[in-house]
Amino acid sequence: MASNDHAATANDGGDLAEHESTYAAFVALTEVTVALLLCIVLCLVIWTLEGHGFVALVGVIVAFVAASLGAAADYGWRAVAPVFVLLGLAAIVLN
Repeated sequence: MASNDHAATANDGGDLAEHESTYAAFVALTEVTVALLLCIVLCLVIWTLEGHGFVALVGVIVAFVAASLGAAADYGWRAVAPVFVLLGLAAIVLN
């Protein structure tokens, strides 16, 4: 018969601290990813405006750099927010 010696029990504390830190990292990465995707959508809007492909390319590069630095320095989505605002203003002005 199979042995069930390694089954988790209700009294087993597990590794709750590690689980919570992994969850916090997952949430932070999800926030940065959503902010980056919103910036990419704005860059696609700018790209469709006639003759503004270079602005969109620069916007994508700056958004990726901001997302990378925000994720590495624990700023999260706050590092991408200024880029999002500037891209939104560029989309309005260039329209």
